[in-house]
Amino acid sequence: MLKYIRPLGIFLGGNILLLILFLFFGAFGNAAEQLQSDTAAIASTFWAWDWAVTSVRLWIYISAELAILFLTAKAFLAVRD
Repeated sequence: MLKYIRPLGIFLGGNILLLILFLFFGAFGNAAEQLQSDTAAIASTFWAWDWAVTSVRLWIYISAELAILFLTAKAFLAVRD
C-alpha cells in the first residue's frame, strides 16, 4: 500500500523543500547582481546575457520543480510493476 503513496510523498516533500529553498532566494539575487556587475564587459558578446543573469532565481525554481516532477513521475511509473 505504501508504494502507491510514495509518488504523493515525493511530490509533497519536494515542494516543501522548494519552499525552504525560497528562503535563500535573496542570496541568489545578490549573487546574480554580483555576477551581472562582474560580467558587464562581456555582456554585449552574448545574446540575452543580461536577461539570463538577472533571472537566476527563475532558472533555479524551474530546475527544482522539473526535478521534483521527474522524480514523482519516476516513482509513479515504478508503481506499475
